[in-house]
Amino acid sequence: MEYSLFCKCYAEFLGVFIFIFCGTMQANVYDIMQPDGLTHSALTHGFATIVIIFTLGHISGGHFNPVVSWAATLIGKLPIWHLPFYMLSQFSAGFCACLLSACLQRQRDFIVWTPIGDIENAVASSSIRAGYNRRNNSTWQKSIMLTTQLAATSSGATLLNRSNDWWEGIISESITTYFFVTPATFSKRNFFSNPAAPFIIGMMAMVDIFATASITGTAMNPVRALSPNIVAEIVLSSKTIPNNFWTFHYIYWVGPYIGSSVAVITYKFFLSRNGRFVN
Repeated sequence: MEYSLFCKCYAEFLGVFIFIFCGTMQANVYDIMQPDGLTHSALTHGFATIVIIFTLGHISGGHFNPVVSWAATLIGKLPIWHLPFYMLSQFSAGFCACLLSACLQRQRDFIVWTPIGDIENAVASSSIRAGYNRRNNSTWQKSIMLTTQLAATSSGATLLNRSNDWWEGIISESITTYFFVTPATFSKRNFFSNPAAPFIIGMMAMVDIFATASITGTAMNPVRALSPNIVAEIVLSSKTIPNNFWTFHYIYWVGPYIGSSVAVITYKFFLSRNGRFVN
């Protein structure tokens, strides 16, 4: 029996909720600025992706990302009138997941790792600076701050590395999203029809994070970028929010949608089994 649109939207809501909650909780508990923080971030997001596609992919198609739904619509795998309902489910799930994550944070001595002489940037987003000042990575110091977990990581937000320009952020998000959307959209995303698909998509997410988290935090997903920012604005004071919190937020929309659209174009030209432009 075919699943109703309501069931599909609920599957998208649940999958995104699991993904965003795990991602932001990981960021708040284990800052990417700490040693091995990048590994924890990549593994958490990658394995969460595998799990939700395994369990829910056969219901909704396993998008869990607006840019994946966008690509699926462009190639005809998702009816266009389903798209706004999918996106509403995804963004509402992201907000709820971040809000729950924020409710679980407590004030404590928060340990952060920063380059010596750069302590003023310690209270920055967890996902922004896996390799902050990587050119001078030989001198790091452990600093202890009495703050909330939430404030110390800006609610798990993804921000552009101060060492990079806006165009580098857009290119980074575009390329990683292209790599992610290609297997995520153009393969059958459930265990029964393609057992390898969830692993391939999850591993691609891990590789993308390992590759570019030091530049943008590797969101590849407007929900992952927007939800922590909104919750941080609600629950944090303006003094604890980084100055560049919203300055380059647009790269997490422009980059992923460019990458997703290019993935659709290359699919139509070269990868489609039926009706491709280049034989």
